[in-house]
Amino acid sequence: MENAVNAATGRSSGQIVVAGAGYAGLHVALRLTAKLRSRPAVGVTLVDRHDYHQAITELPRVAGGTRAADAVRIPLQDVLAERVRFVQAEITGFDLAGRRLLTGAGPIGWRRLVLALGSRPNDFAIPGLAQRTLSVYSADDAERVWEAVSQALTAAAAAGDPEQQRRLATVVVGGGGATGVELAGELAEILPKVASRHGLAADQPAVRLIEAGPTILAGSSPQLIDKAARILADLGVQVRTNAVVAAATEEGFRLKDGQLVEGGVFVWAGGVKAPELVADSELPTGHNGRVKVDRYLRVLDHPEIYVAGDLASVTNPRTGHVLPPLAQVALEEGETVARNLDAELGDGPLEAFTFHDKGFVVSVGTRRGVAEIADITTSGRLAHLLKDAIEWEYRQSVRHLRGWDPVAV
Repeated sequence: MENAVNAATGRSSGQIVVAGAGYAGLHVALRLTAKLRSRPAVGVTLVDRHDYHQAITELPRVAGGTRAADAVRIPLQDVLAERVRFVQAEITGFDLAGRRLLTGAGPIGWRRLVLALGSRPNDFAIPGLAQRTLSVYSADDAERVWEAVSQALTAAAAAGDPEQQRRLATVVVGGGGATGVELAGELAEILPKVASRHGLAADQPAVRLIEAGPTILAGSSPQLIDKAARILADLGVQVRTNAVVAAATEEGFRLKDGQLVEGGVFVWAGGVKAPELVADSELPTGHNGRVKVDRYLRVLDHPEIYVAGDLASVTNPRTGHVLPPLAQVALEEGETVARNLDAELGDGPLEAFTFHDKGFVVSVGTRRGVAEIADITTSGRLAHLLKDAIEWEYRQSVRHLRGWDPVAV
């Protein structure tokens, strides 16, 4: 780990700077390690405010109390090879003309910049939402959700009024995408088991899932949606679709139809948007503030800057829609950026990004899930085991990539 100012000194001419150590950013840094073996003059610097990488796809389990937060934090020192310099600092902005990444520890000069800053929860300008709800976008966020749930159950047990007890013991999840479905399932399965610790009957805690659109897991096949809905119903989750939140108040979610959805804990998983520092920059942005890129994942009008992960606005030519902010998309984009940076340094041809959909897997509760791979839809225990296998394989691949560096220990 280095001080940001020292990391910038004298190396900007050959410096590749990767901003963000999420799925895309970490994989750019890891894959460049091997590709730059024959180019000792080129430096690679990874910048992030945390000294760990977060397995975001596992956060619903932390928020549901079934996994420890430390289990989803992967220390960067364990996976980065010696060739990659890591600077722990808050990224505050960009000096595009001067080719400098601005950080809380000082500017870092770059020859090529990779923006992989991820995203942040999207409150869609709904009044009170940011103040009233918790999010599930980091390990710290997930810990806060589970702590709030535990406190709400304790408060419910102490409440004398049955109606107040019912309200406090209800967790409301806003957003029926993968994160919302996984969180609702985890909570619905675990809360009856922990209710007695808080002095409640097993059937007292309740979980509600509300979705603004006509279905949960939008974009998935009707078969997968139906299977997921059946598991949620079996777990006792109260699902409501076409439920557009108009405001979040102390009493609960006020829907556009006037109905009030009450609860003791409110969690928002209704979508993401670009970080604020990108929205305030001169970079060209599109849907939800994501940065517009060319087919090589370079910023429009700024070919010296690449973008990967949730921050990149990439249109799928087959559907005409912007690719969703998924881990598998970020990983493939990271691989393409690493190959293109290597090609640029060697005066080789750039590679246009093409997304290869590997399928969709969602855990629903602690034992079951749904999966759709190669047009085959399945559900139950097998799908849940598949999700576990994907998470295990990802961790193994991260450590394997570090092993590509001949000087790694």
